Parts: sequence; C-alpha cells; structure tokens
Amino acid sequence: MTADLLLHNARLFGGTAPVALAIRAGLIDWIGPDADAPPAQRRMDAEGATLLPGFTESHLHIFLGGTALGQLNLASLSTAEDFATALRRFADTLPPGAFLCAYAANYEMLGPGTRPDRHAIDAVVADRPVFITSTDFHAAWANTAALTLAGLLHGAETPPGSEVVLGPDGLATGELREGAAMELVRCLTPTGGRDSTAMIGQEPPHTTPEHRARDKATILRALEYCARHGITSAVNMDGNLYQAGLFTELADQLPIRVKLPMNLTEDQDEARRAALIAQAQSPDLGKLSFGMIKMFMDGVYDTWTAHVVGGYPGDPGNDGPRLISAAGFADLATRADAAGLQIAVHAVGDGAVRTVIDGYQAAQTANGARDSRHRIEHIDTIQPADLPRLKALGIMASMQPVHPPGSAGLPLEPTTTIMGRDRWPTAFPWRMIVDQGTPLAFGTDWPVSPLDPLFCLHCALTRQLWAEDLPDQRLTLPEALAAYSAAGAYGMFADTRRGRLAVGMQGDVILVAGDLAGLSHHPDAARVTLTLCDGKVIWQG
Repeated sequence: MTADLLLHNARLFGGTAPVALAIRAGLIDWIGPDADAPPAQRRMDAEGATLLPGFTESHLHIFLGGTALGQLNLASLSTAEDFATALRRFADTLPPGAFLCAYAANYEMLGPGTRPDRHAIDAVVADRPVFITSTDFHAAWANTAALTLAGLLHGAETPPGSEVVLGPDGLATGELREGAAMELVRCLTPTGGRDSTAMIGQEPPHTTPEHRARDKATILRALEYCARHGITSAVNMDGNLYQAGLFTELADQLPIRVKLPMNLTEDQDEARRAALIAQAQSPDLGKLSFGMIKMFMDGVYDTWTAHVVGGYPGDPGNDGPRLISAAGFADLATRADAAGLQIAVHAVGDGAVRTVIDGYQAAQTANGARDSRHRIEHIDTIQPADLPRLKALGIMASMQPVHPPGSAGLPLEPTTTIMGRDRWPTAFPWRMIVDQGTPLAFGTDWPVSPLDPLFCLHCALTRQLWAEDLPDQRLTLPEALAAYSAAGAYGMFADTRRGRLAVGMQGDVILVAGDLAGLSHHPDAARVTLTLCDGKVIWQG
C-alpha cells in the first residue's frame, strides 16, 4: 500500500548507506535501503541527515518553561558587571513599573563567596519590583520593592524546609529559599504564580477565563519550543488540578505527547489527596496521559535544603530538611502504588534518596511486587550501599546531564563544597547506574537548564572530573541516546510503541543533521532539522 510519508536519503545512526523510512496511519510502515523505498503520497529528502526516534524529555516543567521564554535568562552571566548590564537593558524593554522577572541566576553571580541580596539588586534596578529565580529554581532573590509589595521586609513564617532569609539587622536579605517562600513574591508577578503553585502541591486562587486562555497559550508556546528541539514526548513534572484542566482542554491541540503527574504533599487534606489520585487515574486523552504521582523529598545543596546522611561539612548535626517524613512518604507511596500509579520523587541528597528507596520498598512489601517503574528524579548524590537497591527494587533513575557543577556552564562553587568531598565519588552516578542494569532516562528539568537534548548529550559525553581520583561517570553516545529514547519511552510505559525505529512503532521520528559523534567535542556539532509526531510534521527548519 502507498505510504503517507517517505523520508529518503537518510542515514541510520552508525551507518553510511542511504536509507528510507515510510509512515502510514501514524506508524512506521517500512524502513530499509533507499533504492527499495515504497511509493508514498509525500516524499521528503533528508539530505543525508541521521534518522533517530524522537527524544523523550523525561523531566521538565512545561508551564514554567513557557513563562520563562518571556523572561530574562541569566544562565550565561558570571560577573556582577554582566548581571547589572543585562538587568538594566531588560528593564528598559518593560513598561514603567512593570514587574521584572529573571531566571537561571548562579548563586555566586556577584562574586566568589557571595549570595545575591536585595541591596545588590536595588543598586541596579530599584524603581520596580524584581524577582530573580536561581539556576536550580529552588531559591529566588527579590529587591526591596518586591519584598515591600509582598509584605516580607520583616520576614514571614513559612513551612519547614522553606525560609525568608533574614539578615543580622532583622530585615529580609532578599533571598527566598524553596517554593513556599518563593511563592510569596511570585504570586504577585504577571502569572500570579499559576505556573508554579503545582510545585508546592497547591492550586492557583481566583482564576478567570482570561487567565486560562493566556495560560493555554503559554503551554502551547512551550510545546512548540519542545518540538523544534526534536522532543516528541515529555513528562511535565508539576501537575495540579488546574494544569490537568488546561491540558485536557488542549488535548486535541498538543503537538507532542505529554504525561502529567499529580503533585502530592504530606500536608494536603484527605479530600484534596483523593482528588489528585483520582485525576492521576484518568484515561489517556489523545496525546495526553496521566498515571503518575509526583512528590518532593528535599530541596537542593546550594540552599542547604538537600536531605543528607551524616550532616553537612562542618555541620554534622544538620542533615537538611525532609519535605515529607519517612513514615508519611511510605504511607503516600503505598497508597499511590495500591492505586496502580507510577511514582516519581525529587530526591537530591543521599538521605532523601535513601528515604525514597525505603518508601518504595515499604510499598512493595505492602502491595506486592509489580511492574511499577517507580522513579527517583535527579539523584545528585547516593550512598554506595543504596546503589544496588535501585536495581533490586526495579526503581528507575531519571537524571539530567546538565545538572552536575562544571557542566552546562554551571560553576563548581558553592555546590561541590556544600555537598562535601566524601560524596563526590557517587555524585550524579550515571555510569554506575547503567553498569548495574538500572534503567536510566534523561531530561533537562527545563527551564532549570537549557532544553536542547543535543546540548544535554554533549554534557553527558564531556563531563569533567572534579578530582583525579574520582570514577568517570560519562556515558558513550549510544548509551546517552538510549537514555533519551528507549529508556525514556520505558519510563512512560511506552517502550512497545516508541523509542525505537522499527516497523509498527509510532511515527515519532526526527532528523539530525551534522555529526552526532562530534557532540563529544562541541555542542553545536549537530542540529535537529525535522520533527515528526504521530507521523505528522510538527517542526521543520
């Protein structure tokens, strides 16, 4: 039969002979030598580009990412002078008095050993409120105008694990640690915090039809940005009932496949918890799927909110906060697992990772073993004794090659010092995880880090050792590609439908021009030129 679309004059990864791939009714219908290609209603010349399965972005924040596309990106800045110039120039593009929002600021952007504060921001922009999110999105800095607007100049009570930091004078320094503190200012920004309340397990108040229309446009803008980077499936890690409603209304317009977990916290009441679990059990709708619960076990090292084993360097009594108690997490995990749901948990510190593993083991003991594919997100550090427990319990690792200090333009400090030298050997242990046979899926945590999977692959191939005596955690290019395709599909329970180029698989296919192997030397060695999802062209460039 005649195919709907034929990509010809292409190459398979690692091959040199011209090949063609045919798609019919949204599925890969044929793949083989170019000379033997079947007839098709439409033919597209790949111009020698490499055929790959579409990338699965296993951990990102779509709504936040769409918002960030209209904000000031500070990721590439490393000096106080560059910061001041960028902030002033961006302020000049905004209406008088409008809130200035920026993101991806390094903690020592103002100089070694410093932390941004309101006075430093005031010295640059004082005539309007300013809200700057840190590079890991687990802290923010506000100027005096923003703190005054939010009523925070003298501090505020926040839940455990979050903090409005006060200085020796008893006034707020401008640093807001973790989501509950950050939301006190972010709720006053142009989005009203609607893009971020899911991160702390809440719903945005007082939404209007105008808000919903604006927010859906923001989501679609983010998904189009995903498509241009070859991403055909994504796990959106900050779901609440509001976002579930938005994505459901957009189900027929989604250019890529989206999985939307519901975010549980320990302090939610029973009615809300039941509603989130019920939403997570919703059936697939077009390219939208649910089936997952998300939780946060801790924060990050740079704010001393990662939960660790044995305390922080120089402060052995400080293990960092757990955002969910061990008993509370075991109970929530057991309940979600009994409901047939997959679970994904943010865990950065080795203590947080251990608590999550313990909770998954408790769920398995209570409910029996099944193919749950429960996940741990990030795993910045892990105790050596806990590594084999991942495989034993069937736990997936969902990690981001753009996160290690020293990668993706991130500075080594203050993270590596706060983390502690004893934790370095098993920090971001991709190689150890792959070698023991634990499924490893890649993503970026966008907008925390740049979204481009090719840049992410470059980081996985080129990670530098922090010290000569550390194990090399780099992956090979085939292993890294698998983490972005087959393993990502496995993590979405879609490995029988996508993640490989084979007859009968869904037509989620991309073309990559340039030299993929060259990514081990330069991030711009290759680029995506075509993205197909369900056999339809959703981006071409």
